[in-house]
Amino acid sequence: MVESKFEAAVIKKLKAEGWTERKDLSSVTTKALYDHWRDILNQNNARKLENVPLSDTEFESLKLELNKNKTPYDAQLMLAGSGGIGTLPLTRDDGTKLEIEIFYGDEVAGGHSQYEVVSQVTFNDLPYTLSTKRRIDIMLLINGIPVAHIEEKDESLQNQWNAFEQLQKYAGDGMYTGLFSFVQVQFILSQHSAHYFARPKSSADYNKDFVFGWRDATGKDVTDTMDFIHQVMGIPALHRLVTVNMIPDAANDNLMVMRSYQIQATRAIMERMRTMDDNNFIEKEGGYVWHTTGSGKTVTSFKVAQLLASMPRVHNVLFIVDRVDLINQTFENFKSYAYRTFESRIKVVKGHELKRALKASDAASHIYLITVQGLDKAVKAGLSSMDRQVILMDEAHRSASGDAVARIKSAFPKTTWFGFTGTPNFYSDEVHDVQTSRDISTYDIFGQRLHRYTIKDAIGDGNVLGFDVSYYTPDIEVTNHSELNEQELEKEVYTSLPFRQAVVQDIIDHWQENHSGPIEMGVRKPNQFHGLFAVSGKQAVVAYYQLFKKLAPDLRVAMTYSRDEDNGIGTSDLQAALKQGMQDYAALYHTRNFLEGQNPERDYVNDITKRLAHKKPYNQKLSAEQELATPQRLDLVIVSDQLLTGFDSKYVNIIYIDKLLKEGPLIQAMSRTNRTIDKNAKPHGKVRFYRKGDVMEENVKNALVIYTKGGNDTAEDAAKQPDDQDQKELQDDNILAPEMTTQIEELQPMITKLKEIAGDDFSQTPQSETDQQIFAVLAAEVNQKVQRLVQQGYALGSTIDVLDASGKETGNQVSLNIASENEFSALQARLNDVNNLLPPDKQVDLTNVKVAIDLYRHEIIDYDMLVALLNAYMDETTTQNHQAVEEHITPMDDDSRSEIEAILDGIENHVYTTHFDTETLKQARRAVRTEQVELKIRRWSADNKFNGNTIVDAFGSYLPGISMNDNPKLKEKVDQIANDQKLSYFELADFRDELLKFFSSLTKD
Repeated sequence: MVESKFEAAVIKKLKAEGWTERKDLSSVTTKALYDHWRDILNQNNARKLENVPLSDTEFESLKLELNKNKTPYDAQLMLAGSGGIGTLPLTRDDGTKLEIEIFYGDEVAGGHSQYEVVSQVTFNDLPYTLSTKRRIDIMLLINGIPVAHIEEKDESLQNQWNAFEQLQKYAGDGMYTGLFSFVQVQFILSQHSAHYFARPKSSADYNKDFVFGWRDATGKDVTDTMDFIHQVMGIPALHRLVTVNMIPDAANDNLMVMRSYQIQATRAIMERMRTMDDNNFIEKEGGYVWHTTGSGKTVTSFKVAQLLASMPRVHNVLFIVDRVDLINQTFENFKSYAYRTFESRIKVVKGHELKRALKASDAASHIYLITVQGLDKAVKAGLSSMDRQVILMDEAHRSASGDAVARIKSAFPKTTWFGFTGTPNFYSDEVHDVQTSRDISTYDIFGQRLHRYTIKDAIGDGNVLGFDVSYYTPDIEVTNHSELNEQELEKEVYTSLPFRQAVVQDIIDHWQENHSGPIEMGVRKPNQFHGLFAVSGKQAVVAYYQLFKKLAPDLRVAMTYSRDEDNGIGTSDLQAALKQGMQDYAALYHTRNFLEGQNPERDYVNDITKRLAHKKPYNQKLSAEQELATPQRLDLVIVSDQLLTGFDSKYVNIIYIDKLLKEGPLIQAMSRTNRTIDKNAKPHGKVRFYRKGDVMEENVKNALVIYTKGGNDTAEDAAKQPDDQDQKELQDDNILAPEMTTQIEELQPMITKLKEIAGDDFSQTPQSETDQQIFAVLAAEVNQKVQRLVQQGYALGSTIDVLDASGKETGNQVSLNIASENEFSALQARLNDVNNLLPPDKQVDLTNVKVAIDLYRHEIIDYDMLVALLNAYMDETTTQNHQAVEEHITPMDDDSRSEIEAILDGIENHVYTTHFDTETLKQARRAVRTEQVELKIRRWSADNKFNGNTIVDAFGSYLPGISMNDNPKLKEKVDQIANDQKLSYFELADFRDELLKFFSSLTKD
């Protein structure tokens, strides 16, 4: 529990922001909050109730209705209700049926809404725990309904994550049921940091990746907690946060809360519309929102579309995309995010259908989804409208071609346009020496920029990854480059078989390092990530596909291109090649024959994208044997333009590019790789270029500067201060991965310190708690940074060239002082051992390391070699042979090493006299483990003042993974121990929890 002074300061600030402190409802049990809610229901529904308050029976029936809220998603729908009023059905004692009003989403800071803050509420009857009472810090009530839960911690980051885990435990205990199922948002506050997140649907779904900080309207991080409270938790901000800024996600039965930049962009568009309404003036150019690729534009654009469609003067909202395949994807997303009462107002239309729909006299406005090509075609055929409408254009940087926009604007004179884009089109920036090829900017089409959230912002927030960019120039290009012009280079080099073979061979040669997972106890799982290969045209797609089939038959490669990509060899040949590719794919994965469907290409691409994104039904974790029987994994997809925009998967970690790209299209292609997942496995999105490395290096720098500096909407925007540190800033901001030599040089002193504590081979477990804590924190950081190096392609033990600031070799070389994966595994093993010795509040999060140790316990060393070394020691018990065994088992965790050391002692004492094989060694280890487990049980029993014999006996009935209630034999023995020890009811619950936790720690394979 934090000091009451900070809690008092938080409550004082909340009061200043419009909340009423209810001291009479603080330091009470949950029953008091139910009674309070009942009073508010009687007050707000007095007319419906005809001034007859709810009876006990009636109130109990309302409480039963709350049991329908199984998830926060359910609760959000109940709060939203119909027409902005949340209700509950009630049958009165006399048979009268009513809808009791519980929440007023539209009555922000007015009407019936009451805003109250309570603290130190006690939950003493949680359904899923028998532990002691739970007391929470602060809850915020609107109309007596707890919509937000605040936990406070001191300054350390570790304690803030402890608060996160505490909230997760509350969920596991069953706190968020009944009235408390309405908690929509959870907050973690300390003196100088503040975070928020939507309450997950279960304790298993708590994910730190969805815990957000706050940026103010200028893009600056808000780290002062009192300022955060003012901007996020005051009235009306908090009311809007739990209503307008929540997104129900039906597809995942989940609830999402908008991030600060999404909220601010939405607010900017709505304010722009209200200003026009207030002035009774319509502008066609409403403005545009620049939110970088991967930052959740779909959520923002849906919320904007929904709010605009709800404005009294707006007749309809037209949502425009530029590709047919994106229409259905957007429609499914929009339907998933809509309240049930709004679903029917979202429709996909063709041009002739839109003409009929716009003439309809429906009172409610709709959101119509259509392609820009379809809308332009309809306008050419005579479609026009004088109604007040709004056009929202997705991917506005490419959707808005000048001629089509001019025609549509002319046909819809009372329509305002807003654009959404991750890569706006800009004018050149002479100050920063940034040249663009654009003769028209996004500003020209849509008007002023309303909100910006750049790659730099998103990487800083951890919403997307930076890029690890590399360049490979095949010898054939180097040989011919200076002699050929552009046209000859394309014909003689880039389409040649030797060039393409060199590219394919490079991909094959580096496949393992580029597509494997992180090192976990000496093991790097292969094929954990997928790749895209972008090439220059359909003909190149086909040629490369055939080469991969020939040179890499074990790789699972697919190809795709759309019919509107018009280049290369004859259309009939290309269509035949694509059909063959679809048949190859269907044969490998045992799918239906796509060619027999009505939309074969769309169905084929949909199946590919589901595999790449691990979406149902391709979200199963299959063993190697299962993969052979029913293949699921897809390794590489060769494309021309398709999938380079509008598609994302966190499991795609690299894009290989054999084409020239620049500016927005280049950033879009690179951004296919930068969706976040485990940072050890994927620290950056990888990009590898195969032609004109010097040109592409300049293009990459140019594009990243454009889309991090802010870009030029107008000529006036070019008046900026020049900056000669662009490349360094890109690396400092983690937009580009730092050079490997730089990372190695930063790691060396950290590794040296670790070796001082744990020995040069990391074989020694530090004894003092001070050294243990230093080692755990430092080793965890080193583990993460070494993983990043490995994912960038560094091989442990190798020596690489040191580069200067311009990227040129200096003649010096450097090598990381962790010489092998074996030595790195020893570091991970000691890290896990040390962390287990620390008190719980000082431990670091080592989930992945712990899982790996359990998973690879018998694989992290060469078991055949271990057998040979032990047998050699059995033949000659020399110090040298003993040391060879000790060195070999260094990567193992302490428990496993102690088993082998006991066997060494047994060899010395002639307990073992017959040579081991793999099976007899495992049997010997099991026997030693049994003895060691009993010793641990007796030590634990003595430390906790229990009879060791009874605990040993209880362990004999323990079944891993089975709860005590499902194991009556163990339950009987534990209850008998509790009776002998005279444990109270709550002491019994704690004893059971601790005992099961202890027994679980003993059952390692």
